[in-house]
This record gives sequence, C-alpha cells and structure tokens, in this order.
Amino acid sequence: MRRVRRPRPGHPFFGGAPLLIAHRGGAKLAPENTMPAFRQAVDDWDADMLEMDVRPTRDGRVVVIHDETVDRTTNGHGPIAGMTWDEVRSLDAAYRFRDPDGEHSLRGTGVGLPLFAEVLEAFPDMRIIVEPKTAEAAGPLVREIRAARAEERVLVGAEFEATRGGARGYR
Repeated sequence: MRRVRRPRPGHPFFGGAPLLIAHRGGAKLAPENTMPAFRQAVDDWDADMLEMDVRPTRDGRVVVIHDETVDRTTNGHGPIAGMTWDEVRSLDAAYRFRDPDGEHSLRGTGVGLPLFAEVLEAFPDMRIIVEPKTAEAAGPLVREIRAARAEERVLVGAEFEATRGGARGYR
C-alpha cells in the first residue's frame, strides 16, 4: 500500500527536510508534464511533490503544458490558447519524446496532455507546485484547486507579471 505523503512537522507544506520535487514530472524518462511522467515520479522515484505548468485553452480549460505552443512536445502546431480542449486532447504528447535509448517508444500510445483537474484527481495524496504561465490561467486554476478542495496541498508559484492586475482571483 502506498503511503500518504503529508507535510513534515513544522510547516503545512514544505516541512524541514530536503524534498524530492519532480520538475515537469521528470522529463527524461517520460514525456514532460504528462500522466506517465507524474506516475513514474510518484511510483518509481518516491517524489515528495510534483511540479508543473498550466495554460488555458481557448474554451477555458486548464491544461498542463509548459510552452506557449504545442510544437515542441506534441504532433500539433500553434498556441494552446488558440485551441479548444477537444483539439488539445487529440494531440500525441509523446510524439517528439525520445527515451534514453533515443527511440520514440511512446509515440502513438495514447499519451496526451492532461487537464490540471485530472492530475489533482489522479494524485490525491501528492503535494503539487503549479505555475500558471499566463494571467488568464490564474483564475481558472484557483477555481479548480478549490473545487478539488486541494488548497492545503497545492502551492501556486508564478512570475509576478503572469498574475498581476485583473487575474488576482487567486486570493
């Protein structure tokens, strides 16, 4: 049985000991910011936290992806903000990924970009550090955190410019 990862004594989120934080899920052995990467970080590496970036789609869904466009990590092209969730979920997020042997071993296996809500649901015992990459992502992101009642296990960290002004719905 997997242990529930709770904050260490002394601080509700970080605690006092060094922590293993899986940046983008650990992008060398599985495609970054995907469920296989997060699953591997939790199951194989015993990560204490998951770290990820989010951006909104044209129809307001909060998708886990670092780049402004889908070009570098998928078989698609263009900005994620210009796509609907239906368009995004049809992309192959393993298309450009090469495993340690240099092979495209996960291409065409159904690896997609996850919604942030899916990550919250799939990893209910994990602490998460999430960065909204745009001001438009901040409000919807916080609504999803609250809807999942995950306020105590999610830390939102962002560049000041990404969350200032009208997007301050995170407070």
